[in-house]
Amino acid sequence: MAEKLNKDAVYRAAKTKDKDYFINDGGGLFLMVKTNGTKLWHFIFTCEGKRKRLSLGIYPDTTLEVARRKSEEARTQIADGIDPAEVRDQAKQIKQLSKQNQARIKEGLPSIDSFADVTFGFYRKR
Repeated sequence: MAEKLNKDAVYRAAKTKDKDYFINDGGGLFLMVKTNGTKLWHFIFTCEGKRKRLSLGIYPDTTLEVARRKSEEARTQIADGIDPAEVRDQAKQIKQLSKQNQARIKEGLPSIDSFADVTFGFYRKR
């Protein structure tokens, strides 16, 4: 499988077209050029028989080197039998739960799923 097919200049020079299109960098890493001029890094992979796409960032904020490193990390996770999309979703859920817990603590309520929260909910239902 060919990797690192292009130099940064190719991605920098990419122009918009009538439709969204991809520029392949090899190994499942692509730069998607949208009709509005936005350029997005995507890593396309197959996990458990399903084809999935993982967003890696906006070009040029996410450089070619960073996108390649992120795609390599995702490939390593896939080789270990881990779905990188699920890992990202779980991290997002943990961050949301933490934010909700901080808001609850400021309001004087117990953290979600804590012993105090469970018992408080039990007594409120009665």
